[in-house]
Amino acid sequence: MPRPRRISDEEILAGTLAVIMYTGPAEFTLAAVAAEVGLAPSTLLQRFGDKRRLILAALTQDNSEFAAAIAQAPTTRERGSVIGLFLLLTPDIHDPDTLGTGLLWMREDFRDPGLNALARERWQLLREAVAERLPPVRIAPDIAARLLEAQWQGAFNQWGFFREGRLPDFVAASLDAWFDLAEA
Repeated sequence: MPRPRRISDEEILAGTLAVIMYTGPAEFTLAAVAAEVGLAPSTLLQRFGDKRRLILAALTQDNSEFAAAIAQAPTTRERGSVIGLFLLLTPDIHDPDTLGTGLLWMREDFRDPGLNALARERWQLLREAVAERLPPVRIAPDIAARLLEAQWQGAFNQWGFFREGRLPDFVAASLDAWFDLAEA
């Protein structure tokens, strides 16, 4: 008779995401996840198969949680609702190393077909939610959503170089300025 699981798959996947936040792809190990959640690496292999499948499962769960957060977000057609969507994806990090680690994972999103599919799923979900909440602007909603996403990505990079205040505040101010231009 198998032993009962004392740590759920959801807890393991949340721990996996925590390890992803502070280790780059080259440093990510099953041992680090096991230490984070209090299990043996062999247990992770039994439950998820291998490191790649564990990462894919964690990011799939993260996408599901993001979709649920979007469903709960305000739906009014105003800049505050749109900026709020982007802030769901903006961690309150304090050092550029954490941001740089995220960029290393983004490289993997470009290269790995499974990670790429999950990233595209997330961005499509975001773009659709943004387009639904946009106030009137002078360009088509789908194009505006893409440009806002680009502004958000650019704000991350600028903050990484200049570190002006908190990242969420910097991002919100950057997106707010985008609306000032688009609504003029």
